[in-house]
Amino acid sequence: MVLLTQGFQFVLARRIQDALARIPVVGRPLRRIWWWWTCRKFGSEIAIGCTVAAGLYIPHPYGIVVGVCTIEENVVILQNVTIGSRHSHSPGHARIGRGAYLSAGAAIIGAVTIGEGAMIGANAVVLRDVPDGAVAVGVPARIVGAS
Repeated sequence: MVLLTQGFQFVLARRIQDALARIPVVGRPLRRIWWWWTCRKFGSEIAIGCTVAAGLYIPHPYGIVVGVCTIEENVVILQNVTIGSRHSHSPGHARIGRGAYLSAGAAIIGAVTIGEGAMIGANAVVLRDVPDGAVAVGVPARIVGAS
């Protein structure tokens, strides 16, 4: 049953955080407590400042660290993915396009854009924008084809 999977529970916990934030007066502190509990339970983190659209699918929510970024509709994020900035004072943030697929161990570093339907290979380190429908692999990631 899908309701019992760790991935569903992790994404549901994120949706509950968003709902808590809308409660007047006590919502923000409650959200922060819920976020802390979610990080502890799953060993993964989606930053409070991250914007997450509908359809996020995380089948194995282990070792995932998502900093402030924008995740569009129907994105798949596998285990051990990192999305973050190059340094603490980086301007801007990453944008993960609709239908993107981030394979296990991928790292999206800096204010880069992952295009719609793009696929990022396992353990790839993305430092530059990836166009729509492209496949990026390697360290640093390079475009090798289209998905």
